[in-house]
Amino acid sequence: MKGYRIIIPLALLALILIGVVLLFALVPYSDIAITIILLFIPAMIGVSFLVRYLVTVRKRSIKEKVMERDVMGIANRYVEQMRSLYDFEDKYGVSTKEFREDLGKVKESLFELGCDVNGRIRIDKAKLKKVVFADVEWVIKMFEGIKDRHGVVLYSRVIDKCSDYLEEVKELENTGYESIRGQIERIESKIRESEGVEQDSLELSLFMNEVASILDETLRTCLQDANSLEVEGRESANADTSRIRTDIKIVEHSIEHGNYENASKVLKSMIERLIEMLKDAFERYKEHALELTNVVVEISEKEEEGKKEVEEIRKSIEACMLPSQMAKLREYGDTLIIKSLTALETVYNRIFEIEGEIMKANPTTELYPVEPWAKDKMSEVDELKSMPQSNLREFVHRYRLLASDAHSRLVYDSERLKYIKA
Repeated sequence: MKGYRIIIPLALLALILIGVVLLFALVPYSDIAITIILLFIPAMIGVSFLVRYLVTVRKRSIKEKVMERDVMGIANRYVEQMRSLYDFEDKYGVSTKEFREDLGKVKESLFELGCDVNGRIRIDKAKLKKVVFADVEWVIKMFEGIKDRHGVVLYSRVIDKCSDYLEEVKELENTGYESIRGQIERIESKIRESEGVEQDSLELSLFMNEVASILDETLRTCLQDANSLEVEGRESANADTSRIRTDIKIVEHSIEHGNYENASKVLKSMIERLIEMLKDAFERYKEHALELTNVVVEISEKEEEGKKEVEEIRKSIEACMLPSQMAKLREYGDTLIIKSLTALETVYNRIFEIEGEIMKANPTTELYPVEPWAKDKMSEVDELKSMPQSNLREFVHRYRLLASDAHSRLVYDSERLKYIKA
């Protein structure tokens, strides 16, 4: 606006100078010169008034637009701030009552500036015309002051809530959900990183969302474990798990709606019942699995690599101490069954090879008084493969008989082959 104040007087001065020059230049034509000057002076006055009018109107228009922009900016920040605080209340149960009450003063001040924030933002332009920039600056300072005062308290409450979440997941781990160690460490790391978080509600909201995301992932991991244990209870313990399945649905619903406290509570109750349900089945399965490792090691005497793998499985089985580890124990058991079948097939094939060499030597019945094994003998291993792996006791019993028979035959055939060749 200052530019217009300088330019206009200069323009008028330039026009007067032009008029003087014309006057002297047209002295011989004095009548013409006087006529031009008489027309020139009112024209310049009219132009001057027109320019001043346009400048004044434009100046007023720009001021109103700037004022409206600034007031709308404060209103939008207020709405965003309130939305963030309601999220803290609704999603995480972090109290923001005092903060929201103080922000009510900002809302009242905005109304005085001609801005009504009530669901929607409305501007009263007639009222806004009376506002000065000092009023807007005062509201901005008040808004920032309220944020600074309550930001410290909000930060403290957010950290407290994160610590509560951490305690909840640690308790879930102690109760029996052992597969969430990684998530616990991530939450601990986030809490340590919180010292670098700005004490601003929007920054804290982003931080809280990240922690809640890890918590959500943790609870879903626990839910997967509960699902696996429910299947084990139904199949291994032959128990009625209808109540457990109902609780699983409740946990799913609670997680979907962000009710983490209820989800955690139901998960704890579930694991306690599942542990009690699986106690006997866990001990039996572990006993049979360790028995199977002994048998496999016996028939894998000369297979050092196979023996080493089985010994590793044995250590993993022995490390399972709680019924809540039933699903993990079952995984080791399934791996052991595969290894045991491979070991038995190896022994059978070795017997076929040795007896093939014996048959090439064409020994007398005195040297080899038994019938050689036929290839269809391998069907015994196929029968074992078809047995349901959930019934480990029956599998071990049948396996022990076949392994003992195969081991004895292998020893006998090996000795006979040496004798025949000698």
